[in-house]
Amino acid sequence: MNRVLIVAGERQTGERYQQALGQEGFQTAVVWNPIQMVEFCRQHSPDFMVVDLDLAELGLWSAVQAVRGIGTLANVPFLGLASTANQQLFDKARAAGFIAVYPTHDSSRQILEALRREIERLSAPAEAEIIDVVGRDPSLNRLRELARDMVQTTAALRHRVTEYGEDGPELFGYIENSGIAIRKKLNGVTDFSLHDKELRHDFRNMIGSVTGFAELILMESGLSYESTEGLTRLRRNSKEFVDILDLQKAEANA
Repeated sequence: MNRVLIVAGERQTGERYQQALGQEGFQTAVVWNPIQMVEFCRQHSPDFMVVDLDLAELGLWSAVQAVRGIGTLANVPFLGLASTANQQLFDKARAAGFIAVYPTHDSSRQILEALRREIERLSAPAEAEIIDVVGRDPSLNRLRELARDMVQTTAALRHRVTEYGEDGPELFGYIENSGIAIRKKLNGVTDFSLHDKELRHDFRNMIGSVTGFAELILMESGLSYESTEGLTRLRRNSKEFVDILDLQKAEANA
């Protein structure tokens, strides 16, 4: 479920957008000024921000910068709401990285459509970035399946990095990057070539990052059920990955 933080200057506006987005399946929260926005984002990681630009005189632009300074929210999409057509305000919103501004009192349909377009834009590159190669080697194909599952699991966990402790975002980044690197490298491997010692060594080093950092994060207290399940899945997939490499080593030495 995609989470949207609504920053509204008027209660009626906040409640109207919260109801409209909630009915379409979005998980929403509402705050009422820029300070509350920053405080909320220090504890939670919304996927999108819908912000009332009428709050500009209350330190909005500095608050937007503060939110972007939070590692997990550096690229969070901002959508603006404006009660009047003010070109200077629009220019400031554009400079602050807002992807679009919509009239506050018009139908919420525009915001819903913009959110859906942004969801499609953000998800499409991840799906299209890597197309897995399928060959005749069952062991190699299984490694590709495991690597794909790792990438999908980390993508699903990304919004939970605030649970993972002070170093959690950095550790999780290593896991995420290793999974993508493994998946890409596997697509360049030819069938029945895992008997090569150096190739197996490269994969062991890469999968070691996934295993090691997942285990470190699992030592944190207060993890949600979803995080525990996802990180355990990563560790389990990593073990199977190594087991397949061990079988290839045994066959090569036979």
